[in-house]
Amino acid sequence: MPEIDENQLATFTNLQGFVQKALASPQHRQSLLKIQKDLYPDVPVPEIDAANPILEKLSALEQKFEDDRKAREEAATKAAKDAQDSEWTTRWNKGHEMLAGRFNEEGVAAIEKMMHERGIADHEAAMALFEKHNPPPPPPLTGSSRFNWFEQVEGAPDVNMLLEKQDYDGFLGQAVDMARRQFRAAGGQG
Repeated sequence: MPEIDENQLATFTNLQGFVQKALASPQHRQSLLKIQKDLYPDVPVPEIDAANPILEKLSALEQKFEDDRKAREEAATKAAKDAQDSEWTTRWNKGHEMLAGRFNEEGVAAIEKMMHERGIADHEAAMALFEKHNPPPPPPLTGSSRFNWFEQVEGAPDVNMLLEKQDYDGFLGQAVDMARRQFRAAGGQG
């Protein structure tokens, strides 16, 4: 046996105590055995050698479970997004049809442009806002009004006086007289 000095003996004794203590601790034993296997791969370490295939299979199984969980979450998220997109598309198409029934193509395009610019998702709300800012023109006057100048009625002013002779004062005087007579006939005073 070779001779060693006291310092080397103390170092070896301390190292042996450290290794024995680490091997006795369940918390540190695996780490120390892994270090031994890394440094000396050819030395058999039954705890590591027997556990590796099982740990590899367990790790592969855990990975499969994780992949399956992610796939299910992605499928559920995609299904929810597709359902929401379908609902939005249906609501948009119904709103578009409602607008197309009330407005021409330019009006529908103007309302939908405003919806996009202002972030409005409801066609009815956008239509109300559009109509508030763009009221429809008043209905055109028809010949069926009370003062129908072009229909020959007894006592009505002569339209030819206005159109051909351009006698505005004469025409207006006759029109005022006729209106006064109609008002009195209806029970008014004046």
